[in-house]
Amino acid sequence: MTRPSYVTLDTQQHKDTGITQDPGFSHARAFNLVTIGFNEIASLSGCMPIVIVNHTKPEYTLAAVVGMAPFDNLFCGKAQWLGHAIPLSIQSHPFNYALDNQSLRVLINDADERVSQQATPSTRLFSSDGQPTSLLKHYQSILSNLVSGQQQAKAFIEIIANLNLLTPLSTTLTLQDGQEVVSNDLLTIDETRLAELEKDTVVELHEQGVLIAIHAMMLSLRQYNRLVQLSQHHENSAVKVSLKLAKD
Repeated sequence: MTRPSYVTLDTQQHKDTGITQDPGFSHARAFNLVTIGFNEIASLSGCMPIVIVNHTKPEYTLAAVVGMAPFDNLFCGKAQWLGHAIPLSIQSHPFNYALDNQSLRVLINDADERVSQQATPSTRLFSSDGQPTSLLKHYQSILSNLVSGQQQAKAFIEIIANLNLLTPLSTTLTLQDGQEVVSNDLLTIDETRLAELEKDTVVELHEQGVLIAIHAMMLSLRQYNRLVQLSQHHENSAVKVSLKLAKD
């Protein structure tokens, strides 16, 4: 894959630029984990596992599991996305963003194969008068939601980490040939500690909209079985996946 070459989207520089569509989101084919925003938990949790990536605290990251080694992104089909929900960071491609004093600046990867300098009416980003087309407005909306959601995710992680609700999650994927692939780099919610929270704390979490997100994360772990199902399209597919939460 060509190294991204992000530049600021400019009315004049990109007046003839167009973006072709890729229903299968092939650029994300090599992904296993995708960073997501707090505002995506509800929609994604019924489709894929939602976890915390265990970087060195406080660099925890809210993420969706879209694949497991030795497989790549299991939702990337040959011609379409194999799920009812798509992470915003995948939808936003080939765009990115920068924040200048909290103001959103749209970036575009000019080197991406979906970017053309000979736009057609259906692919162009700017109209003849320099105004954003409906296509560009669509991407601007995605980026705006992506920014706000990732900022909210940081606050969400801080809350659950401070309440000591995170616990290591170990996954073991058993393949058709008997090989077992273990991953130990993730965190999830500790159900026992959640149940032991003071009533006032639980009420506060509910009022903040955090409690429903916590429960959605916990339920999303069932979607590991969905990953096993999706692997059936691959050689040496998965037979089962086992989850283990660390115990005190």
